[in-house]
Amino acid sequence: MLFAAVYVPNFLAQAALRHNPESREKPSVVVDGKPPQVRVVALNSAAKEIGLWVGMTRADAETQSCVQIRDRSARLEALAHLALQDSLARFSPRCEDVAPDLFVLDISGLSTLMGTPAEIAGGMRDQARNLTLHIRVGVAGNIDSAIHAARIAKDVLILPDGREAELLKVAPLEILDPSPGILAILHRWGIRSFGQLAALPHLALSERLGQEGLRLQRLTQGLSTRILSPASPEQVFEEEMEFDYPVEDLESLAFVFHRLLGQLVLRLIARALAASEIHLQLHLDLASDGATATQRVFVRTLKLPVPTVDTAFLTKLLQLDLESHSPGAPVTKVVLHVEPARPPAIQEGMFVPRGPELQRLELTLAKLRKLVGEDRIGSPELIDRHLPVPFRMAGFVPKGSPASASLRSISQTAARIFRPNVPIRVEKMRGAPRRIRFSGKCYPVLHASGPWRRSGEWWGRDRWGRDEWDLVLDNGEDNRLLVRAYRDLVTRHWYIEAEYD
Repeated sequence: MLFAAVYVPNFLAQAALRHNPESREKPSVVVDGKPPQVRVVALNSAAKEIGLWVGMTRADAETQSCVQIRDRSARLEALAHLALQDSLARFSPRCEDVAPDLFVLDISGLSTLMGTPAEIAGGMRDQARNLTLHIRVGVAGNIDSAIHAARIAKDVLILPDGREAELLKVAPLEILDPSPGILAILHRWGIRSFGQLAALPHLALSERLGQEGLRLQRLTQGLSTRILSPASPEQVFEEEMEFDYPVEDLESLAFVFHRLLGQLVLRLIARALAASEIHLQLHLDLASDGATATQRVFVRTLKLPVPTVDTAFLTKLLQLDLESHSPGAPVTKVVLHVEPARPPAIQEGMFVPRGPELQRLELTLAKLRKLVGEDRIGSPELIDRHLPVPFRMAGFVPKGSPASASLRSISQTAARIFRPNVPIRVEKMRGAPRRIRFSGKCYPVLHASGPWRRSGEWWGRDRWGRDEWDLVLDNGEDNRLLVRAYRDLVTRHWYIEAEYD
């Protein structure tokens, strides 16, 4: 058996600063606790260089004007944990979630697919680096030795079978997580490393520390029989980013969208999934000047025609949607949640003309929605109500295979609905329209069919009723127009609703 342990050093600081590359370069600390006992629980290397330390109070840290202080966030830690777990899924399905900053994977038999253990460990570090996480990897023939190797490794440490005790002898006893009482006793004896504990006589150690002492000694000698306990994690694809100052312009938001979506796409690819739906939450600063929004959280949902992992395409869709639906206030926090789905498997017919690429088509539809409105672009969807026009425009989603040539050759009549309907003036003869006027021109009626009386929603405020006519109009020069006209029974006004093609 061969196991790889993945350890995230300084996990609290990495999770808090993961989406803030500027903060990672500057002295930054993470604080936790209730006032007045708010203390530093993590800090980056830049903060250590200027003399800060874990355990100091927030007030002491604030004396350094160059230090950025962030509150500890359990949510950011959970998202970073899930992100790393998703990235490791591409290496092995057998993965144990040991701790928020620690995973163990079974990598037995992966050499033919992914190379040597060193190459596998290097691939894990590259994947984590893409998620802006720094990890250490330890590889050994048993789980506990792999965990200990990961905790003391600089980058990657591989323990050959049978040499675990030799290579771990300089490791400090603290990584064994002994009880405080036993650790204090060992320190009084002058025992502070794996090698020193491994060299103690078994019988004397058992008499003084009992079975717990022997268990710790076996771990220092690389003698572990622990069994891997893999579990199926909850697949939550979500990322968020909070700003130090409210963001107003859309270009800056688009940059953030691209960064967060890139992280989500990497996680989806590792799970062999794609994005089918995007949920966007923008937390707004309602106290800023010029804010028109009334709700603190602005929510948008984008349903994609086909699942995709194209980051640029997803970013452009979000940008176009926000250009049409402004949040109405500066943004203080962005939360992106993606619904996963299996990537589509498309096989086109040999004799069927190739249609437009679905992603480019969706971008075109998004641009059209921005120009003319959402209710005019998409696919018609019937509404189970008694309305004059009983359908609405829903998002375009391709369905099934293309229609056969015989069905496409059938001649069908389509109606182009005018929104809003065109008001007209009507001259009647014997109760039927004889001549109509609209757009500054008079049209003789050659043929009139009707009326058909329709009504609905009489039980509510949206009640309506009208008499409908199909009219053939003389447009001059042997041109004719076929239109649907109606008379509103409530207002007594006439309108043209549609033109037949």
